[in-house]
Amino acid sequence: MSKKIILLKLTGTIFSEGRTHAFTRSFADTLAEQIEQLSATHHFGIVVGGGDFFRGAESNGSLKLRPSIAHSVGMFGTIMNGIMLYDIFRSHNIATKVLCALPCAAAGTYASQEAIDEALSNNKTIIFSGGTANPYVSTDTGAIMRALQINAMQVWKASSVDGVFSCDPHKDHSACKIPIISYQEVLDRQLTFIDQTAIILARQHHMPIRVFDIFKPKALINAAADDSIGSIIQEKSS
Repeated sequence: MSKKIILLKLTGTIFSEGRTHAFTRSFADTLAEQIEQLSATHHFGIVVGGGDFFRGAESNGSLKLRPSIAHSVGMFGTIMNGIMLYDIFRSHNIATKVLCALPCAAAGTYASQEAIDEALSNNKTIIFSGGTANPYVSTDTGAIMRALQINAMQVWKASSVDGVFSCDPHKDHSACKIPIISYQEVLDRQLTFIDQTAIILARQHHMPIRVFDIFKPKALINAAADDSIGSIIQEKSS
């Protein structure tokens, strides 16, 4: 039986303790354990964000950097998270390859298609860091690009909410969960949980995006076993 190839989009907050925002590896350890358990049936490529260090679109503030420079700083945040995630996976004996969009030997191998193909053929979990090496491109859009490069069957967008909602459930308790939604409906509603460029690229290449709460216990294990968990963004909503 061939493995299901999944592109897992992770938030950088997996390394942050919820209340104090102090760095911790405890949650990343639970993710590694789940990926190890699923290794017989699933092959993961992982795009990790860098928002725990710096959000190029939001964290600039009083620094008053040019937007392109602020985005570049955010990319280096993803590199730091990629290196940390690699070392945690290594401690769990998960064969892992870090592929970085920015040429930096200390951060990993340059993320060429050849390097991606080699890592897949050697059955290695791939951690993609450095974003796309371009400013103004979110890690959500980068995740769709990497999913296409590894020929993934789905993108799993690991969120802090259990799916797609009519509005932000953290701010509005009347928010309703939408189990199945089309790409076009996400665009029409101007839902902000994902970058619109990512949705357009996914629609163009018919790449389904599944959104679920990664912070629930055994979230990856349960998502692999139950297709109804979270929400799915696909060609048609019905």
